[in-house]
Amino acid sequence: MKGVEVMANIEDTKKKILKHFQDNGWDIPDVASALGISEQYLRKILNNPEKHLKQVTDIIAYYKIR
Repeated sequence: MKGVEVMANIEDTKKKILKHFQDNGWDIPDVASALGISEQYLRKILNNPEKHLKQVTDIIAYYKIR
């Protein structure tokens, strides 16, 4: 069951990140530009957060998402 819990936490985290962007009126291209990465790479991170845990953690820290 622990794997299911981890996946749920990752999905919750992804939702929090996307909500933070939406609440601030930021589109994916704008965020990617601010982070200095390609839009394609940011989408890859957000579509597979379990494979990009360090990058997700970096985004959370950079934007101070809680």
